[in-house]
Amino acid sequence: MKYNSLWSEYLKIDNNNNNNFNQINTDILIIGGGITGLNSAYFLKDTNNKIVLIDKGKIGEGITLKTTAKISYLQQDIYRKLTKMHNANKARLYYNSQKEAINLIAKIIKDNNIDCDFEKVNSILFTNEQNNVAKLKKEKEILSSYNVKVKDYQSDFIKHGIIVNDTYTFNPIKYLYAIKELINNKIAIYENTLATSIKRQDDKYIVITNNGTIKTNKIVLACHYPFFVIPYFFPLKTYIEREYVCAAKVDNPQKETIINIDTYLYSVRYYQNYLIFGSNDHKLTSKIDYAKNYEKSRQEFIKYFKKEPTHIWMNQDIVSHDKLPIIGKLKDNMYISTAYNAWGMTNSIIGAKVISDLIQKKENNYIELFNPKRINISLIINSFIGLFNYLKVYIESIFHKNNPHYVKIKGIIYGIYIDKVGKEHKVKLICPHMKCSLVFNKKELTWDCPCHGSRFDIDGNIINTPSIKKI
Repeated sequence: MKYNSLWSEYLKIDNNNNNNFNQINTDILIIGGGITGLNSAYFLKDTNNKIVLIDKGKIGEGITLKTTAKISYLQQDIYRKLTKMHNANKARLYYNSQKEAINLIAKIIKDNNIDCDFEKVNSILFTNEQNNVAKLKKEKEILSSYNVKVKDYQSDFIKHGIIVNDTYTFNPIKYLYAIKELINNKIAIYENTLATSIKRQDDKYIVITNNGTIKTNKIVLACHYPFFVIPYFFPLKTYIEREYVCAAKVDNPQKETIINIDTYLYSVRYYQNYLIFGSNDHKLTSKIDYAKNYEKSRQEFIKYFKKEPTHIWMNQDIVSHDKLPIIGKLKDNMYISTAYNAWGMTNSIIGAKVISDLIQKKENNYIELFNPKRINISLIINSFIGLFNYLKVYIESIFHKNNPHYVKIKGIIYGIYIDKVGKEHKVKLICPHMKCSLVFNKKELTWDCPCHGSRFDIDGNIINTPSIKKI
């Protein structure tokens, strides 16, 4: 069994490290080379701007690699939740944004003849818990009011379900590489370039990276998790949700995706002759025994599909407390797009479009809906709850010492991993981001922060931000 994503099979080996610079001057700097960053560049490529895009690693090897890549507006019972938390108008506007995102993806793929296995599929939403039947009926009622052709659905496994027939799937890595190729001649891309600080100087931003300094008029923060805490207190507005994903070949792949609204996640899509199954989702602050979580997902895959998975991996999603993405203008000439609430394929595209429209001073229907500065009662209440959860897991992680080995040197705790050839790998067990104690992930051989999702390899090098320093 491989402890990596199915999409890893489609990564290309590229030894061309275009990261040699001391100082760069540009009009627009995009930080992040995932689908949000590359599509932002795509939408801006024909403007009269000099554009630079940087990524801390290689294009395709970030959070996009972990997705299940559903392109769908049927996102569990999101419209019921948004209607309840906000109002019916905002719920409808969010639906419109998801449909527009799907249309944008389809147009980009068609216009550029992109080979990424883009496929129209049915999507099924279901519950097998009686207390959720009313929620499912409400979601169907709301979708019907949007003129969605939604029907009831049942099967041997599904007791109560609904189905729509206008959603899609694709191969996210093949798509990402195609976009990179389309923008390559117009936009400078620097990989293995980690931004570590942003400073304001006169009317420009100075961005310090591990490879040099970039002076820019405008910044697009398209990284998965912004590395700053103040002044926007991003960690208090969101939480991180982790999901475990298994995949294996099957004899009868279907043209459909499936997801439930029950206590335990059941999420399915197919890719060629593979079945991809997501399960065991939880707030990062609620379960920190990662080996146990992996094993639980593996056992669920065997239970449902009667075979051993060939791939297993985990994904981390940023979820906003009010269930809406955080997209738009942070301050003068600084823009952000993140917190996609586990639906990154559609929200990354609409995020890129909103930001490109803001930069070009075009109208966009979703600027206020996704405004990063918005304040509402659900954000305020859940921010306090989130703060409590961070403090709880911070304390729990300090005492969670089931790591390979640990020692205290001059009052500092170090974790020590001995590899298969007997080499010792020693790191400090404190995340540089907000000083949470790290937990060892035995399955992926990483040190993970249970508070905000930073991840490090066995030598302390950064795998996932928000930390911008190695340990």
